[in-house]
Amino acid sequence: MIPCMSQHETTKESRFSLHGLSAAFARLTGTEATEQPPSEIAAALEEMQVPQSAGEVLSPRMIIEGMLFVGNSEGGVLTNREMAASMRNVSPKEVDALIAELNEAYENDGVPYEIVSTGAGYQMQIRAEFDAIRQRFLGRIREAKLTSHAIEVLAIVAYRQPVSAEDVTRLRGTQSRAILNQLVRRSLLSIKRSDEVPQKSTYLTTSRFNQLFQIDSPQDLPRSEDLNDH
Repeated sequence: MIPCMSQHETTKESRFSLHGLSAAFARLTGTEATEQPPSEIAAALEEMQVPQSAGEVLSPRMIIEGMLFVGNSEGGVLTNREMAASMRNVSPKEVDALIAELNEAYENDGVPYEIVSTGAGYQMQIRAEFDAIRQRFLGRIREAKLTSHAIEVLAIVAYRQPVSAEDVTRLRGTQSRAILNQLVRRSLLSIKRSDEVPQKSTYLTTSRFNQLFQIDSPQDLPRSEDLNDH
């Protein structure tokens, strides 16, 4: 069972959602979260259960968003009871209310995904109005044969560039330099070194990245207000 704050104890969360960013990027590029191997899904769920720093506690909203992003190995829906059972002091009705809050936040921020109820449960999916964009990107990630972790790192750089390796690691909660180097070798990312501090370097997407996703610049990627502040 995942430790978390009760609904009344939830503190103000950061508007930057790594789960949300990765989900949007993966879905827009035609790589559904449920396509991950079972071992990666289990690892993602296990990572969710461990606070990134001492004293840090995940809120129910963050946990629900994470579970819906990861999904399950069969690609099916998650019920409010299943999600509530993974948290302390959270009822199925509270899960319903928190999902409504998430959808309201998604709509206000203009993100391209939403949580839908199928009657049997909940799942995260791309909004209908963004389907044309999804079709445009469909298959591009498979063509590049990137892992889900590489997609996550690429998404962070694409939306937050220029960004340092330290910042990518901080946002993911795990060391990311090896994946960044892999993406540089594949010419999807480039390194920019500071003239004032040569030891300090940041990562940016490349023209090959633009070609792969058939865009003129990263500004053409769907983005919401919570990704625009650096």
